[in-house]
Amino acid sequence: MPYIKEIRLYKPGDEHGIVRLFKEIFGREMTLEEWRWKYTRPNSNKVYASLAADENGQIVAHYGGMPQHMVYNGKEIRAMAIGDVIVHPSFRGTKLFKKVAELLPIVSVQDGFILGYGFPNERAMKLPEKLGVYEKVEDVWESAKEPQFKNDHVRLMYKMFPLSYDDSRIDTLWESLKNDIKISIIRDREYLKWRYKNHLLFTYELWGIKKRWERKLTGMVVLRRDGENLLLIDFLCPLRQLSAVFQKTENYAFVSGFKNLKLWHPEYLNPKLNAMGFYVSKTATCIPRTTHPACLKKDEIKGKFFYTMGDTDFL
Repeated sequence: MPYIKEIRLYKPGDEHGIVRLFKEIFGREMTLEEWRWKYTRPNSNKVYASLAADENGQIVAHYGGMPQHMVYNGKEIRAMAIGDVIVHPSFRGTKLFKKVAELLPIVSVQDGFILGYGFPNERAMKLPEKLGVYEKVEDVWESAKEPQFKNDHVRLMYKMFPLSYDDSRIDTLWESLKNDIKISIIRDREYLKWRYKNHLLFTYELWGIKKRWERKLTGMVVLRRDGENLLLIDFLCPLRQLSAVFQKTENYAFVSGFKNLKLWHPEYLNPKLNAMGFYVSKTATCIPRTTHPACLKKDEIKGKFFYTMGDTDFL
């Protein structure tokens, strides 16, 4: 009978066993380059992952954490986006998951992280919630609509244009909004370059929106083409400008021939999106928090987390 030899934190070289396990379970090869992109951020000198190895030293369970710089009530915090949670079928049902999943938060809290979160589907959420490792915070919402072209004052007043990831106006826009957002990843140039420009699986488009007579950004959007769907992967703008930014994006989707425009967003944006003609519905995905006592509590997060499709690692 196979048995677990050790449960421990990542050490250099484990990435080879991690990508091997990933391919065996998910059927898709994660290259070492992709692994490094996810887990070795430029400003972090430490890989955050816990794992289990069998009697032969093979990695049979993995619980990964991607460090994120975020804001919480106007202050910068360190947070951990959980991903690539894997347990080999030979070891499921042994409570191995709980042991592996509880190890990483202990270490991350010691390093100053105060939030661990993810985007599991309902099926993946059942076990960690039952074991008390996760606590559901809120549902993830999706809005979708068939694009229509609007030829009105917004089309005349605003310009939508390709935006360079090096454009300093990105940081200026973020700085102007960060105190109005309760909890969010810091959406500055460094983050956008890492998340979108340097992504190894998908190609994204970064667009700026501004008033035609001004230089400063009104907002920005990140888009991804997915067949007949245009995915509004990420966006940033003042709430009062959300309608204008989305209308310019919808016009772009229409003239580009897309059948649907889709996005993910927190529940507090539902009324605004309904008013813009989007069909709003719950997805089969939710946001949980890791339950370490030193981490933010559910009532400190619920209804405050600004997220988009771009906050996940799979879209």
